[in-house]
Amino acid sequence: MFTLADVLAAGEQPTTREAHSVSLRGAHYDSRKVGHGMLFVAMPGAQVDGNDYINDAFTRGASAVLAERPDPTSNISRQVIVPNSIQVFQKLAHHIRSQSSAEIIGVTGSNGKTSTKQALFAALSAHGSTLATDRSENTDVGVPTTLSRLHPDHQFAVIEMGAQIQGEISSYCQIAHPNIAVITNLSAAHIGEFGSMENIVKAKSELIQGLRDGGPTILPHSGPSIDHLRTLAPGRVVSFGREAEADVSVGLSINSTGSTVTITAGSYNSKIEAKGIAGPVDLAFGAAIAVTLALELPIEESVSGLQAFQPAPHRMALRPSASGIMVLDDSYNANTASMTEALRMFHELPVQGRKYAVLGDMLELGPSTHTEHRKIGHTAATVDVLFAIGQMADLLAQGAIQAGMSSQKIHVLATETLDSEELGEARKKLQQLIHALVKPGDAILLKASNGIGLSAVSDAIAIGTDDQTAT
Repeated sequence: MFTLADVLAAGEQPTTREAHSVSLRGAHYDSRKVGHGMLFVAMPGAQVDGNDYINDAFTRGASAVLAERPDPTSNISRQVIVPNSIQVFQKLAHHIRSQSSAEIIGVTGSNGKTSTKQALFAALSAHGSTLATDRSENTDVGVPTTLSRLHPDHQFAVIEMGAQIQGEISSYCQIAHPNIAVITNLSAAHIGEFGSMENIVKAKSELIQGLRDGGPTILPHSGPSIDHLRTLAPGRVVSFGREAEADVSVGLSINSTGSTVTITAGSYNSKIEAKGIAGPVDLAFGAAIAVTLALELPIEESVSGLQAFQPAPHRMALRPSASGIMVLDDSYNANTASMTEALRMFHELPVQGRKYAVLGDMLELGPSTHTEHRKIGHTAATVDVLFAIGQMADLLAQGAIQAGMSSQKIHVLATETLDSEELGEARKKLQQLIHALVKPGDAILLKASNGIGLSAVSDAIAIGTDDQTAT
């Protein structure tokens, strides 16, 4: 909760008596997500100018607007005009955070950020009022959007932090002042943006270096550069992982209805049934219990909270379809590590029929793009049938053939570009193939970067619609 006076102060403008009486319950930069009593942050963009939606925001119930130029057709007295709306929004979020006593948990990593954030939300909600990042709002505007929803009743806030360049996470820490740092893992995801694994490690370590008052750090028990991160931690380190030596040791088994996660922390042992989930949720749960230990909260309550865990859409979702096909939908994003893990989970999934994998491009891999796609094709050679879609489809197929898979079991839907229309046509052909080949009792994995659009294919299979849906 904050007031219009807080917005004016962030913009270094004089406040008024009326401004102190205008309460705001949150902020958003998308006018479609602005509701009654909220602040609309109008930002200029390459394709969309937020100023064009000021009137729409007021119509939807916004109580105030932060913008870089006024809209004379709307309520001028409720428009705060500043030179840079993003910077002022971040300054406002910092002020809101400074007024809160909530424990702020920052989450970053190469893979699993959103799943870990969801697990933390489920676990900590069992202990008290908890705020968490919505979807993957982990950017320079997403972090302040989440913090704008902080209110005095919140005891915990889970803030997901992404990065495309060095210095980003450091800037988020200056806004959020996290009490606890959680790093899910480190891999070559987004190496095309960072340039090297060393730069990825430096970028993710900014969360540890931005901790408030030497707070705890939650790390995987092992993995690339984890020992280095451990030396950077200013306070206690709590580890999680599948190793028995981890402070929180986890295990995972997959069945036809979901996953069973085992958790061991010292003398404590428990099992959690994660229905409708077939993915490495055990590591997300392990991180959540590690935070529980760091906060010295009862583990039993966190485990109870994790029973209500819900993954974000199109992540690790085991979806029965109207046609009797089992769909493993992990279509939201992809890199080499998450592709490998998804294929491992799919291999373990018990099914009556055949296993089909739909794999698409992994974006942002930089110079290693060709090598990594061939590598994933090699890993995918154990499935019964492979569908490869996108610009890298031929490379996926090459990798599978090199690993011994018959070319007759591979269907390539290659595109010359990532143009939405061209991809839409490829998805349409893909759905026609699926409709013709995949039968009740079979299982199908869908995995690619979000830009390939496989979530539309997953939705079409799940509800049993016709070939034209996945466009």
